[in-house]
Amino acid sequence: MKRIPSVALYTLVFFLLSCSGDRFEVDTSKVDYSPEFLRLDRAVFNGQGILNPEEFGLFLDVYTVEIMQMPPPDNPMLPEFLSRFTGDPTWRKLQASIDQVYPELSVQEEELTEALRAYLVHFGETSLPKLVAYNSGFNVGIFPSSEWLGVGLEWYLSPGNEVVKQLPPELFPQYKRDKMKSQYLVVNALKGWLFYKHQDLLGDNMLASMVFNGKMLYITRALMEVTDADLLNYTPAQLEWTEDSEYAIWTHLLENDLVYSSDFRQINKMINDGPFTPGMPAESPGGVGKWMGLQMVEAYMNENNKLTLQDLLGAGDRQILEKYKPRR
Repeated sequence: MKRIPSVALYTLVFFLLSCSGDRFEVDTSKVDYSPEFLRLDRAVFNGQGILNPEEFGLFLDVYTVEIMQMPPPDNPMLPEFLSRFTGDPTWRKLQASIDQVYPELSVQEEELTEALRAYLVHFGETSLPKLVAYNSGFNVGIFPSSEWLGVGLEWYLSPGNEVVKQLPPELFPQYKRDKMKSQYLVVNALKGWLFYKHQDLLGDNMLASMVFNGKMLYITRALMEVTDADLLNYTPAQLEWTEDSEYAIWTHLLENDLVYSSDFRQINKMINDGPFTPGMPAESPGGVGKWMGLQMVEAYMNENNKLTLQDLLGAGDRQILEKYKPRR
């Protein structure tokens, strides 16, 4: 990676641009960061079990051991394991679909690169991840780390893909397959990296979980152009439901003493994905707690319109909650 200009320069740029136009618009033209989406998926399926450590570095260990549950790159048994994977007709068909849907990743590369450049300007970051695309056979969709941001392309083929439609419903229920859309690739990759980058800020109760998710969603939306529906992987109808039900959701949290609950089961019900949110009507989307967190953060930032994204990270949970009034 080439040398990145000084943090002081970016602070000045941010100050100048914050005086006019979009609140979080920044000049990224001088950010020296132009990663290429490395295609590990093709290397695996076209390399006859031989992978180039110089090209993929330590991510080979991540891919073979952590993502694929195979031996590490220096194990002589790895080529046999890879051969079983790449020789399976289903996975070969899956890779053919990936090659057809994603013959190249220039659009996704540009969008993700620009968002990460904006992150560098806002936060004075000194390093940004290398980008790599892989085929995991539906093991892991997004894999962020300090040096890499990996994307499993098979998770973004489309709900109508023939291999996707044949996935076992007990492992891949319809709501999961419905989210395998190409427009979610970049936003999910960016969210995944931000969640990894700032995971130390995640607290241990419901409010802390909602606010943390709200912060990450708000920052994601500030760094790239994305609709709220795509940001949350919601359909327009699901987003409309949450907007119409905001007061009812908040009332549910209050009446069940959930706002400060440390019961991880209750937190997971409100935050985790699912066909709907437990305790809510069937037409609700999963994880409405994340959406509620976004509303809290948005209210706080609107009330304090001179705060930066860095300021947001340092804001306390109760401090943010004080500015929140659910819409009736």
